[in-house]
Amino acid sequence: MKNITEVKDLCTGCGTCAGLCPQNIIKMEIDQKKGIYVPIIKGECNECMTCIKACPGIGVDFKELNMMIFGRQPKDLLIGNYKDCYIGYSSNEKLRYNSSSGGMVTQILLYLLKEGLIDGALVTRMNPKKPPEPEPFIARTPKEIKESKGSKYCPVPANTCLKEILETPGKYAIVGLPCHIHGIRKAEKINKKLRKRIKYHLGIVCNHTPTFKATEFLLEKLNIKKEEIKNISYRGEGWPGNLKIETKSGTILLLPEYWGSGFGQLFIPKRCNFCVDHMAELSDMSFADPWLSEFKNEKKGKTLIITRKNSNILKEMENKGVCRIEPIKPEKVILSQIYNLYVKKKLHMKSLYHSNFPRIDFIDKIIGFFEPSRLKIPWTLKRRYISLYSLIASLKARRDFLGK
Repeated sequence: MKNITEVKDLCTGCGTCAGLCPQNIIKMEIDQKKGIYVPIIKGECNECMTCIKACPGIGVDFKELNMMIFGRQPKDLLIGNYKDCYIGYSSNEKLRYNSSSGGMVTQILLYLLKEGLIDGALVTRMNPKKPPEPEPFIARTPKEIKESKGSKYCPVPANTCLKEILETPGKYAIVGLPCHIHGIRKAEKINKKLRKRIKYHLGIVCNHTPTFKATEFLLEKLNIKKEEIKNISYRGEGWPGNLKIETKSGTILLLPEYWGSGFGQLFIPKRCNFCVDHMAELSDMSFADPWLSEFKNEKKGKTLIITRKNSNILKEMENKGVCRIEPIKPEKVILSQIYNLYVKKKLHMKSLYHSNFPRIDFIDKIIGFFEPSRLKIPWTLKRRYISLYSLIASLKARRDFLGK
């Protein structure tokens, strides 16, 4: 490969190539047909190969990067290298209620900024001028950090902001999905300045990112045109949250439990079907929704947290009263994400680099063959099929991973 345009369907749309390009000729643009971001070269490429070396879509050497980051290989291949696991939430009730799940990512960034541990954070908000497109940026004030709260269920080329980190000295935190973290870790490997300036890597646990077609699908069902939208937020209003759309005419629509409407199942980028990292294993901390039976009545939101590095920050925050945390067993963490871990670690990852990990057996092959993304059937039938499939796959995963 000579440049990033040859990556094609392996592209994750993370924006690392655009953020690192020494010539500044790579731009991330929306492919309207696919509903994802793709890199476009606007200028004459000198084939320096920087974009290819940092591209996480081509591949990620987890062995090498685990040694670079943690100095060891993970004992637990489902969670990755970790120190402790917690359930936590922000002491700021408004922040907690209006975030995705407990508000801990935003609360940590606010704490790091207040304590002078960072000068800015790479985060994402919805573009106020062009909703429902995202706007990755470097937040440098508490107000800007709060503007980025909540999940963004659309493609986000977050790593385009690496250019600003390289151009502006300081200490930074970055927030991203596993693919964003992969790109940044590969970029840090080849760029010492980046490695020195990024102090904290906060990873969001991810199954997949819906394409822009998913949001268009919902807007069509609601009979709303994109031009009418003033603001859109995919999570908030308590837990597990609602899709909130505010139109320019002042109308506010709340749509609960929309993920199962087809939004989360029918619009999956091709590259997401090859991903093997659900837990953002190469981050310093990972954050997720605690999908466990003991939290079924939770209304305000709590965050599942896996600390891998910088684990003392949470305890310092609790001592200062800005958050509440309590330990949770790693087995519970696995159970809360059991289906997605099964899909990524067994169905997507055909061979593993650890001999103690449960190998793919005949039942796994059958389950993999009937994976919903492979089937082209009407949504009215597929919805029921997905529920049954998820149950069977989860039961198999519980037996393989937890012996239950």
